Amino acid sequence: FIFASSIISILIAIMKKKIYDINILFSLGAKNKLIYYIFLWYSLIYIIFGIIFGTSIGLLASYYFDSIIQNFEEFLNIKIFPSNAYFINFIPVKIIYSDVLCIISLIFLLVITCSSYSIFKIIRKNSIKSILS
Repeated sequence: FIFASSIISILIAIMKKKIYDINILFSLGAKNKLIYYIFLWYSLIYIIFGIIFGTSIGLLASYYFDSIIQNFEEFLNIKIFPSNAYFINFIPVKIIYSDVLCIISLIFLLVITCSSYSIFKIIRKNSIKSILS
């Protein structure tokens, strides 16, 4: 959800910066559907790259979690999970790919839904008055 909200805020910022271009397209005779598809492609590009990079970094971090913690402990010269304080001295990590796929699809649907809403909001709010102001 943090990823989805950051993508949505990026898309809203892009659309607010492009409001002048949207008005020019409207004045040239572009329909709402064309504007919608243009910004939907923007959001799809951001979603796909974000999902690819976010999932790959997350899977690599969880796959090498033990070695990351060991390197962190050696770097700071402290023991994160001392054996005299905790029953276990490691964090068990198991990657369940069906959960990963479920999270990816949920984020994809959430971002598409929210970006579609924001695109409709910008298109509905758009008018020639914003060029003059």
